[in-house]
Parts: sequence; structure tokens; C-alpha cells
Amino acid sequence: MTLLGRRPSELSAQQVDPLSWVTGPFVPLVFALLILLHGLTVAVVTLPDVRHPFAQFGAVALCAGACLVIHAATRPMRPPLGWGAAIVVLLLGGAGLVLSAIGYIGARFTIEQWWAPIAFALVIASLSPYLPLRRILGLGFAAIAVSTPFAYLAVAPQVPFWGPISIVTIVVGVPVLGVLAAAVFSTTVVRRMLPMLEHRSQVLVSLDAARSEDAEAEERRRLAELTARAVPFLEEVARAGRVTSRDRVLAGQIARQLRDDLVARSTLSWLDTLAATDRVVVVDPERRADRMRVSQRTALRALLTAVLETPGADTGSVLVELRGQPDGSTAVALSLDIDLPEGRRIMHLSPYYLTLRTAVSDLRWDDGKLRFELPAE
Repeated sequence: MTLLGRRPSELSAQQVDPLSWVTGPFVPLVFALLILLHGLTVAVVTLPDVRHPFAQFGAVALCAGACLVIHAATRPMRPPLGWGAAIVVLLLGGAGLVLSAIGYIGARFTIEQWWAPIAFALVIASLSPYLPLRRILGLGFAAIAVSTPFAYLAVAPQVPFWGPISIVTIVVGVPVLGVLAAAVFSTTVVRRMLPMLEHRSQVLVSLDAARSEDAEAEERRRLAELTARAVPFLEEVARAGRVTSRDRVLAGQIARQLRDDLVARSTLSWLDTLAATDRVVVVDPERRADRMRVSQRTALRALLTAVLETPGADTGSVLVELRGQPDGSTAVALSLDIDLPEGRRIMHLSPYYLTLRTAVSDLRWDDGKLRFELPAE
């Protein structure tokens, strides 16, 4: 199923808007910095009143480290954030909350100034650009249900002047607000971006209309190869004024050669034709390129052209491979070797990457290859 064929609750903000800074890799870094500033400030201020002073610093490190894990896992051209990484992040954030609560055992402190629930909420909010709504709600509330009871049991005896309901509200309420804020953010971005993607230009671009000068020169060369064999022979027969048995034999040989060339050229897919002119290696034994829809061909052609125009691109290393899958879909892998800094390469290819994402399914960057699938028709 392509990006536009999925429900909004199954899409993350980064999937529908990968070029925006709010879905980029800097959100977790900003939240990690906020956790460090707030957590360390409170930890230093309350240091003389606690029995386990280093617990707060360890808790700050766990919560900030959770945001750094998100940053590392969501770098550009990386696969989408999966279940495993999200669970690790929430475990680190929950562990930071519990460790901070344990650090206050035996001490009297002002719970309304406790930094750990806010840090845990920021960890959950850091996941909002990278997870679909369903995962945000499911994993967020699961993490709260697992970690907050331990935190409550640790801090409740140390809190004066507050009843159980108030303590629960402070311990649980702030992370719940983090989950709800993340859910609202994800829903807002996805619902605003999907109509823009669905109502993009409806004009279909002909794959043969915009031909480059190299393609036209290649076509003229092929035509010259075909006519160079037959024209001299026909001119010779015309000058002689008669057809000999030798001419008949030679005419049959030329006809067979022309037929073989025409048959071979007729079996080339549009991708093979592109490869012949732009030095792209194509592996398509089942001729699945011809099954691609016009939108898919246009998006893939634009991406290949952008790759070939990238400074430092080794055109001989560009490989496109199409393989059939048991369910009838087609797996496509595009490998390339570009000697260009990551930031400039991403900015150059991102628009074409986004366009291709709207036409194919399961688009991901894996082991130096761009991989996606063409759903079975």
C-alpha cells in the first residue's frame, strides 16, 4: 500500500513531511538540552537535602540519553523508527523517572518542582514526529502504566501536605499530557499534509515527450546503424538493374539481422532505454519495469536523473534491480555511490525522495541502498 493509500493514524509526521524542520533530527536534540538544563539545575539545588545525590544525575543522563537515541535512530536516509527503538527510548525515560524517585527516598522535597515527570513527558514528545498516532498512544500509555506506579511508591512517603490523588496527578498527569501533546502534533501534521499530497499536480508527464539531447543523439545513432546495412545494398541493386541469387541471399541475411535488432529493441523496457543513454545498470529479468504506473515511472526517472546530476556521483555505480515477490509485488533496490557530504546529498535528493514516497510503498534507506516495493496490481 502506498503512502496515500494508508489511514492517517498509520502515518507519522515524518513520513508525510520529511523536509520540515519540525520532523527533522533536531527535535530530540532540543528536548535533550531542555532535560539537561532543567534536570541538572534542580538536582544541584536539592543536592544538600538528598541521601543519594548521584541518583538525580544518573536519571538526567537516562532521560537525555533517550532523546539522543531518537536522534541517532532518525537520521536522514535511515529506515523509519521501529518498535524496538521506540521501546528502548521509553524504557530509558521510564528508568530515569523511577531512578529520580528512588533518589528522593528519605528526603523531604517539593513535589510540584520535581523535574523527572516533565523530563519523561519530553522523552515521549520527542517520539511524536517519528511514530504514527496508534503507536504514540499505545506505547506512551504502556510506558506510563509500567513506570509511574514505582515512581509513586517511592516519592509518596516523602511528600508532606499532599494527598494521594494530588501526588498521582503530578506523577502521572505530566507524562499523560506529553502523550496527548504528541498525539495532537502527529494528527495535525498528517491531516494537513495528506490533502496537499493527494491534490498535487494531476497533469501526467509523458515519459517520451521530454527527451534529452543525449537520448536524441542515441536514437539517431541507432537509426543510422539499422539503415547503414540496408541502404548501400539497395543502392547497389538499383544501379545494377537486376537481382542475382547472391543478392537474394544477402538480402535474407540483412533482413534477419534487422529483424533480430528490432525484436531486441522492442523487448527493452523504458528503464533499459534510460540505462542505455544515462549509464545506469538495470537488472530486470522479468521486465517488471513496464508494469509500473506512469506516476511511479515519472518519480523514479526524476530520482535517477537527480542522482546522475549530483556532483561527485559515480554513474557507473548506479544500479537498479527489480525482483518479483511471492505476493505479486515488485521489490526495487537502487544503489549508488555519491562522494558528497551527507547534508548536501540529502537536500539535493529529498524532493525526489518525497515524490517517490507518494507513489510506492515501504520506501526506506537500508545499507547504502534505496529500497521500495511496487504493490501487485
